[in-house]
Amino acid sequence: MSFLGNIAAAQSAKAISKYNNSVIQQQVSYSNAKRKINAQSYNEFTRPILVKRFKKDNSSDFVTFINSGAEIRPDESPYLTLLESSYNRATELAMRDFNQEMDQTELTNQSLLLEARGRGQLFQGQLTARTEYYKAAGSLLSTANDFDLV
Repeated sequence: MSFLGNIAAAQSAKAISKYNNSVIQQQVSYSNAKRKINAQSYNEFTRPILVKRFKKDNSSDFVTFINSGAEIRPDESPYLTLLESSYNRATELAMRDFNQEMDQTELTNQSLLLEARGRGQLFQGQLTARTEYYKAAGSLLSTANDFDLV
């Protein structure tokens, strides 16, 4: 009668793998939602605030130089200082954009890995169930051999 235990184990393996997969798929959904919210937050709030601040800082630096009495002419110190400050702000914005893109890529990769792990859980459950079914069949055959039908 061990074949009944094998069949029960097969069904349990399938049920456990389906449950594990469903939990992992929920994690995938959460990760995807987090990625979308992260991107929307950066693009609609953080980045526009940074751009506005950088423009304000550029204007403020220009006004400060003008108020100091310095003339802003190409290839002279005040102009080069303004240019360098503007370049540094643009570089910072580009770095933040790049970091945001890398964060998005990381979250996408994380969700893909989770999804694959879920499929692996299902496959593992199917293999375990198949093994248990084979054990059950073997148990039935060995039980049948124990009976002399001749």
